[in-house]
Amino acid sequence: MRKKLQRIAAILAAFLLLSACGSGTAPVPEALPPEPLDSGLPAKEAAPVPQPEPEPEPEPEPEPDRPTQEELDAIDKILVPVVEEICQEYYVSGMSLVVFDQWGTLWQHSCGWASAEENRPADENTAYRIASISKAVTAILAVDLAGQGKLDLDGDLSEIMGVTIRNPSCPEEVITPRHLLTHTSGLVDSGAYGSGISSNPLWPLGQVAAQSFAPYPPGTCYIYSNLGMGMMSGVVEAASGERFLSYTGEKIFAPMGIDAGYSYDSIQDKSRVANIYMGTDLSVYMPNWLNMSRKYESLPVGQLYGLGHGDLFISAQDLSRFARILAGAPQEGEPVQLEPELLRQMQTVQYQEGEGESIILRGLGTQITDYLILDRRMVGHQGNAYGSICGMFVDPEEHTGFVFLTSGAFMGKDEAGIYYVNRDIGRAVYEAFFDAGMIEVVPADNSGMELVEPAVSDPGIQAEAEAKYNDANEPA
Repeated sequence: MRKKLQRIAAILAAFLLLSACGSGTAPVPEALPPEPLDSGLPAKEAAPVPQPEPEPEPEPEPEPDRPTQEELDAIDKILVPVVEEICQEYYVSGMSLVVFDQWGTLWQHSCGWASAEENRPADENTAYRIASISKAVTAILAVDLAGQGKLDLDGDLSEIMGVTIRNPSCPEEVITPRHLLTHTSGLVDSGAYGSGISSNPLWPLGQVAAQSFAPYPPGTCYIYSNLGMGMMSGVVEAASGERFLSYTGEKIFAPMGIDAGYSYDSIQDKSRVANIYMGTDLSVYMPNWLNMSRKYESLPVGQLYGLGHGDLFISAQDLSRFARILAGAPQEGEPVQLEPELLRQMQTVQYQEGEGESIILRGLGTQITDYLILDRRMVGHQGNAYGSICGMFVDPEEHTGFVFLTSGAFMGKDEAGIYYVNRDIGRAVYEAFFDAGMIEVVPADNSGMELVEPAVSDPGIQAEAEAKYNDANEPA
């Protein structure tokens, strides 16, 4: 019996073993690949593994296409007498001129007097009151704030400034900062504006604005307005939350490292500032303008209507940095960096009126002209106040331009609205540096010409001159 049980157990064990093998549960060793057969022929080399193409070396930045030092010296010998002859022709008392391209200053020159009373010549450090070129700089600051999302250029001016700004002829029409920047708000330089801005304290903005409208809806008519652009300084206050002088001084000029300001009081080194002359007579003796900025603090923040239209004091070299911003070639690290679309709106026509040479073309805070330099559309602004004539124009396509500031000059202008002295200076430098034509060589015996020498006048005439020759008289 025991043997029978042993045989059954052995049979069951064998059966179980066979079942396990058939079910695949037992591990099965992998088959090894067969050894290659020896054919007796030499073995072929393995094909090379393709390698990725190396990254191309970056192309070096092209060298700036600028004049060599020898070429600059040659241009200087030709251009200095040409420029000084133009200054003599237009009775320039003193001036500073800067020419630049996208890489920086190409050339600068100064001549004449900053202050005949102190026997102080104009030089590259002289600060000038640049009159209405201030409007273009104020516009750059406002557009910069718009790019930061702090200002809506198409917002309701009444809401922005905190006081009702409506044309009584069309009170339902909203007036915007864009209308101010293009001189299409309907605001005019009225008698109320003249009285309000010359008073101390200033008249309230609402009182001045209510008496300063022409009967045209906003956006329909061009009227050059110092009041309107002066209100942009209030708009800058509202957007920044600071008084205009504090904002521009602490957030703009100080980071730029320049001694500039929208008042004579704001200049640290006042010995740099030029007086202003009308013909041979002293028109503005700048030391008499001390403490004038106090009256602008009497208005609530956001309701200023002065300073931004014409009161910037700055040197030609420092102003050229704002011109380069406008030209689309700012100096690296500038505190003002304009958004490309907003910069384009400053450089291109936003409002057009008229035709021919007298056509009016306005960008945001800028004058645009096809009649300054042949075959070039130039963008910028001019200034004329108390006898000084100034110009700042750029070619946005080429990123070039010039800044020309004077302490006094002849105020005639051509049919295109360009002051003769700005036109001739601009054409001379563009002929010299940017292939806009050829410069005539001035004979050597004409190179020692002297500029008109201002008479030393009683500083007390400044008060009368200020009343007679204010920015409200400035042509567009």
